[in-house]
Amino acid sequence: MQHILEEINSLPRSTKLALVTATATSAAYLACNHFSGSPKSSIPSLRGPPSSSLISGNLFLIFDPDIDQLEQWLKDYGNVFAMPALFGVKGVYLADPKAVAYVTARFTAFPKPPALNFAIRRLTGPGLVAAEGDVHKRQRRILQPSFSPAQVKQLTPAFLAKTHQLESMLRSQCLGGPKTINVLEWLDHLTLDIIGETAFGYDFDSLHGSSDELAQAFDDLLGETAMADPLHFIAGMFPSAAKLPLKRNQVTANALAVLQKMGQELVDLKRKELESLPDGGADELLGKDLLSVLLRSNMKEAVAHPSLAEIVTFVIAGHDTTSSSTSWTLYALAKNPEIQRKLQEELLAFPHDSPTLDDLNNMTYLDWVIKESLRRHPGGHAMQRTPANDEIIPLSEPIIDKNGKEVNEIL
Repeated sequence: MQHILEEINSLPRSTKLALVTATATSAAYLACNHFSGSPKSSIPSLRGPPSSSLISGNLFLIFDPDIDQLEQWLKDYGNVFAMPALFGVKGVYLADPKAVAYVTARFTAFPKPPALNFAIRRLTGPGLVAAEGDVHKRQRRILQPSFSPAQVKQLTPAFLAKTHQLESMLRSQCLGGPKTINVLEWLDHLTLDIIGETAFGYDFDSLHGSSDELAQAFDDLLGETAMADPLHFIAGMFPSAAKLPLKRNQVTANALAVLQKMGQELVDLKRKELESLPDGGADELLGKDLLSVLLRSNMKEAVAHPSLAEIVTFVIAGHDTTSSSTSWTLYALAKNPEIQRKLQEELLAFPHDSPTLDDLNNMTYLDWVIKESLRRHPGGHAMQRTPANDEIIPLSEPIIDKNGKEVNEIL
């Protein structure tokens, strides 16, 4: 107990206030979840790493983009091991392919934990990522045309045009000689512009600084400062903490208001275009981009919150993950000059700078580099799921528990 008090005492004052309030209002929930497991569960006998924190367990380490620690755990304990979580509650980390396939194929039997769903909804609203069950099925079916191979192929020229624009701007910055450039910042602008044009038919012009308010909102929600703030984590676990009169909550609320305003403006612009058309012209204007699909699915209620939630969801999800993954790929290439040289040879051998999607798919070494970078630095290398009922999860290979017993399934 003394160790717990010392760790809490070392936290910032605002975080301690949030933690005390959240713990007081959520103690019953934690107790129920901690002690209501099946008495036959195999989780207590699983091997696993020691907890790195008496408060948060190993949760922060699981989601660290540098997966060296995670790979070491996989070597030490195998593809299935016990993982200390919040306040000593234990979860299970699954890397066994059969077990992962079993869980992911049964998303209604293994929904996202309520705390995770709250954290997602807090950022995006009730969009596709936050939806569960039949609602998720319906939303996915509606949006599927926007992500078909034919649609992606059709959008490739827009990807290239914006990329060439960024290339020209970076070259102009380096005319006087070598220069240090914040690549992630530029890629954030690039991906925002690409998503705006291809998904919503709108040019944010972020590369030229025309979306500074929007860029600041993203930084307030997903930037290093926001992600490092313990309140961001605590509010996800305990909804009551999100209502406390703290600066972090106000910053988050302001940023979300900016994103909601952006989504509403996109819907209003498209609706005005539709209203200016003669009868029957809507089908001609509405293509397969994301915003058109949303409007077509519910023409009379396009300003309803779910539509705005989808816009915010895809701007956040597509913008941050793509720029981050690309940055990690460039970092990996900088650390491995020989691989960088081989990739340059393949790219420079192409006769021009406007490849089609088929051309890009045929660049074997580029494909290898991207896949290996995503393996080493995945945008999301872990996801949380909780069983709705008692489940028996099969394993492709047996593991040895801490009692030396061979285990072929997890209960």
